[in-house]
Amino acid sequence: MPDRHREPPSPEVLNDAIRTLWARAGEEHRRLTADEQRIYRALVAAWTEAVQGDQELAA
Repeated sequence: MPDRHREPPSPEVLNDAIRTLWARAGEEHRRLTADEQRIYRALVAAWTEAVQGDQELAA
């Protein structure tokens, strides 16, 4: 059963995942696959949400 009380990943962790995804494709000299593009969009959306959450906490 999934742990519903788990903290969401930090912006830094999400940014690292985004960079890793791009680096892997770059090392192989190819564009992101359709699956990787979906993952990328989900990571960017999660990163954006995490950054906005951090900004709200700072305000």
